[in-house]
Amino acid sequence: MALIELQRFPGTPKERYRVPNGTFFYAWLKENDSALHSDLFIVRNGVKLGDDDDLDFPLTEFDHVQIFDQPKGVVGDILSPIFKVVGQVFSFLMPKPAIANTGGNSVDSPNNSLTGQTNTARVYKAKPDIYGQVRSFPDLIQESIFEYIHQAANDGGLKYVTEWMCVGIGSYEYESVRYSESSLGSLAGAQYQFYQPGELIPEIYEGYGFDDVDGQEVPGANESGDFPVESATATRVVSGQYSGGQMAIKIIKQSDFDYFMELVKPHDVTFTVNVTYSTPSGSVTKDVTFSGSLISSVETNDGAVTNPVRWYTFTFSRLSGPPDVPATATINTTKFILNDNQALVVGPFFSPVPSSQLWVHTQSQLGPTSGTTEVDVTIWKIDDNYNQLPGTQQTFHFSVRNDYNETSEVFYNTYKLTPSAGNGRYAVSFRRTNNSSDANLLKVEEIHSVNVRTNVVHPTDTLVRVRVRATENATGSRERKYNAIVTRKTISYNLNARAVDYTLRASRSFADAVAHEWLVIGEQPVSSIDLYGLYAISEALPDERLGYFDYTFDDENDSLGDRIQAICNAASVIAYWDDGVLTFTRDQKVDYPAAVFNRANMKTDEYKITYEATLPGGYDGVQVSYVHPTTNNKTYINYRVIDGAIVKQEAQNPNKLEVVGLRNEYQADERALRETRRLLYSRLKMNAKVFEDGIIQVGSVIQMPDIYDSNQQQGYITGRSGNVFDTSEPVAFSGDMYVLVTDSLGNPTRRYAATPRSDTRYGFVAEIPVIQLNIWNGDTVQLPSRYVIATVEELDAQLWTVNSIKPNADSTVSLTVAEYSDLIYL
Repeated sequence: MALIELQRFPGTPKERYRVPNGTFFYAWLKENDSALHSDLFIVRNGVKLGDDDDLDFPLTEFDHVQIFDQPKGVVGDILSPIFKVVGQVFSFLMPKPAIANTGGNSVDSPNNSLTGQTNTARVYKAKPDIYGQVRSFPDLIQESIFEYIHQAANDGGLKYVTEWMCVGIGSYEYESVRYSESSLGSLAGAQYQFYQPGELIPEIYEGYGFDDVDGQEVPGANESGDFPVESATATRVVSGQYSGGQMAIKIIKQSDFDYFMELVKPHDVTFTVNVTYSTPSGSVTKDVTFSGSLISSVETNDGAVTNPVRWYTFTFSRLSGPPDVPATATINTTKFILNDNQALVVGPFFSPVPSSQLWVHTQSQLGPTSGTTEVDVTIWKIDDNYNQLPGTQQTFHFSVRNDYNETSEVFYNTYKLTPSAGNGRYAVSFRRTNNSSDANLLKVEEIHSVNVRTNVVHPTDTLVRVRVRATENATGSRERKYNAIVTRKTISYNLNARAVDYTLRASRSFADAVAHEWLVIGEQPVSSIDLYGLYAISEALPDERLGYFDYTFDDENDSLGDRIQAICNAASVIAYWDDGVLTFTRDQKVDYPAAVFNRANMKTDEYKITYEATLPGGYDGVQVSYVHPTTNNKTYINYRVIDGAIVKQEAQNPNKLEVVGLRNEYQADERALRETRRLLYSRLKMNAKVFEDGIIQVGSVIQMPDIYDSNQQQGYITGRSGNVFDTSEPVAFSGDMYVLVTDSLGNPTRRYAATPRSDTRYGFVAEIPVIQLNIWNGDTVQLPSRYVIATVEELDAQLWTVNSIKPNADSTVSLTVAEYSDLIYL
């Protein structure tokens, strides 16, 4: 089946359709004409279709068609446009109070967890994308690696642990580096270093621990009474071969030897066979015992289809036996006894990944007169089936002695082995060559496969390396809690020059975060965003703290639109599309409305006004939660409405708001108080259907009267002479009246005092500046300029904030608006 992908608006997820083979593409497109617009960008198998290309082609299973829908109309009979969508806020940019996170879930960065913050390895998750200033708990990017370092010739050795962590995408300023609540500098032997993107890191030791090594004790030679661990006997030998320092014994398969077939090779064993050999005094036949390594065990058969004969063949190397038995001795078929002789050998342990070094960590517990620990560490390279690669075996000998004659001591050592066989996976085994005792113990604490990376550069991330000295006798395990206050460095925008400033500077501004996320992270063109309007909003804030955004994006499923709106929401800003350009408006006090509506451009269907007799939603207050900048804990701002007054206390049924990015009390308090005033002063809601000039931005304040009000103080401007205006409707004056007039583009003026004319009721006098007016003539001017005239109280009652906009197919726009009041923004 063919695949069709449809993206309805830029930035939204793609819809995917599987279409039967043979379906004609144009027919499928016409079936979806109610949902698509006129300006389509179509790509078939990676090639863009031009205006003259035929769309009536049959689809095959090899077709991959991508449709990028442009919001400029609806598909008609011949893909004809209807009207241009300017002010719609698309679903992916709708305001959201919070981006959900679940704290301890490994998907989320510890930066967003308000309890139990730790450094975790968030494998296959998005890197932290921090904006503003947060207390960062960086993500681990590799396993912890440690080594024992000796400060003096015969000290016990100090354990130093190194962590490599990722702070996040981009560059940061940092301060207050801590372990939990303690300054990292107060910890003995602690040091750290931050590496900004592109900075050269001379060396990184990348270590992987052996999972099966955890403090195994290596027995001494005097503890040999534990073997044989396993033994098997065969009374018939099929064949035996002794040459080249190796011996191969072939027997009929029997279950007693299954244990040895499954052993990891090489493995220390002893075995007994019956041999015959010549001596000067005559032929000798006797049982002899050899020790050596079992290096191979193979099962074969005679190839019969039914009831085949099966054989086991065991091969041994590193043989040690009676010196008088020559290599020419005949191996008889009467006896074969095989014993597991590896009780004194610890291991082998196998490296989890290929590496160029092996770091072996040991503990030697020695009394004042207990001598030394002597150990042979044997390594060999293995293939994917854990078989030894010939010629790769090496043995290293290490000795530890207690020179403190009066005290017992535990000596910690790290031995860094570089195999001569080069990079690869290795097996490691330990054999102690001297005796042990209660005062002379040897343990293998850990083994690391280590790869050394030199001259490393991370072009997009900030990393931090932390090295601390571990506690020798810790009373309990502890989590990693390294953290620092970091501030993101972002680009900015110069309002005077109207140009992007790509110099990176530490910033907490939401506007800088939007610009950086959209242009740098999202890689969108500058022409697709109204940066001047964005930064004009930021510059106009009465206090810069109202524009702070401090948060960590950590989920790759958060779309670019979700991130932009989350950033804006912290500053009470709404993002919306305006003819393909991302544009912004803020929830704040306005001096005059952005548009004027009256009966001339409104319809009666869908019209409805509702009034909340009680506080909206049944809420009696507001609770806003934010992250305390010092403690990193969730903190609450509470306001309550009692008898029409606002008091700072917890409400019984609060409207709870959690806004991501709030990390200061001033910003949270302003938001909580504003939303509480909204409960008091915005109780009216209105639904209205208007004509095409209702395509305005969400968040705009508009002038819209009650169309059923019998005192219609609105209409058309039919003429102007100086300050004298002619109107289409009679004007009734009562008290001090004010007027608003729209210009040729539909933009309203400010309020101006209006007085009646002495010659007619169809007009007024007002000192309105000279503006371009539309005077209807039935030909070139079809939409005349409008006016609204009323008292101050009446005009204020006609002010609304646009909550939603829905363009309809019949060239109308459905609006949902809420009562606007300056008292909300005191």
